[in-house]
Amino acid sequence: MQKTKFISSIITSAVLLSTFIVGGKFAQAQQRPVPLLRAKCVSSGLGTYREQNLDVSIGKAVYTSQFYLGAGNRSASLTCKIKPDNRPESPFQTFNLGFGMRDNDATTPNVVVKVYLDGQQAESRTVIATQPISLSLDVSNVSNVAIEAVCSRSNQYCDRVYFYKADLERKIVSPQPKK
Repeated sequence: MQKTKFISSIITSAVLLSTFIVGGKFAQAQQRPVPLLRAKCVSSGLGTYREQNLDVSIGKAVYTSQFYLGAGNRSASLTCKIKPDNRPESPFQTFNLGFGMRDNDATTPNVVVKVYLDGQQAESRTVIATQPISLSLDVSNVSNVAIEAVCSRSNQYCDRVYFYKADLERKIVSPQPKK
């Protein structure tokens, strides 16, 4: 009887230990993304940048916007330093961006959203009302990310581009084998 309890407790301990080990690896691989706006960011351009949690309808779906860029009749931009000064390399692997113009902005001219990685243009998308756009960019060797919204017509006013996703996924660091 005591042998059975002893063997049972060993099996239970082994199952619990394996659950913690496997669970720890799973939790490590499923890290939460870091919002871009937690980085050191500055705005520029003649248009406006504003952090504002606002529910907007894009493509007949509701998104919660984190910030917007209002190009006006020129441009607006946001530049963020994503690599801390005290790190030799960026801690991030992927930059995810989701944005669009509201459904009720159908008469506005198009806006061109450009994404720059360390000053080099990496993406350019034309945004029209009612169409959400998603991008994923590799930022594993990047220090700075910039987003620019440019009005397609300088003689007309362009409405705001709402950014409902702007986050950074950390690099997955695999555990080093013990020597």
